[in-house]
Amino acid sequence: MEMNFCRRCGTQLTLVRGHVYTCKNEHILFANASPAACLLIVNDKNEMLVAIRAHNPGKGMLDAPGGFNDGAETLENGLFRELEEEVGLKPSNYTSPQYLLSGLDRYEYKGEIIDVLCGVFYAYIIDNPTINPQDDVAEAHFMPIENIDPNRIFSTSIRQGFLKLKQSL
Repeated sequence: MEMNFCRRCGTQLTLVRGHVYTCKNEHILFANASPAACLLIVNDKNEMLVAIRAHNPGKGMLDAPGGFNDGAETLENGLFRELEEEVGLKPSNYTSPQYLLSGLDRYEYKGEIIDVLCGVFYAYIIDNPTINPQDDVAEAHFMPIENIDPNRIFSTSIRQGFLKLKQSL
């Protein structure tokens, strides 16, 4: 991510190193990765809920429900909100999310590359709730884990989480 002006005083920023910027008023700004989380949901038939991306980047590729955190939101609270927004699932529809791994992804959005720190979790579906694709999910359905091609998964972090989960099942 490139930053040009100080968000505190509006003066020109200078890159100090890596992700650290400063301005003439000695404000220090950090271009840190944006936090996000996703949930790999498995059912009792050894199938995983896959979401199909409705928009670019990655339109038509496989994904897991989840997304960027809003403001000062924990990974778990962001996950709960995103699952309801994207597939209509409430926390009562799945077991408590378990941490799998974190990873760094590069996400291109409207000509800008955003570094993303993604927390990947997994859970088991409870009963048989209705999956209602909405927001940026074109469709969502359960697919046998052995039929999922990891190369069709949009995000590197989600792909790594999927492979780790598949190995442990």
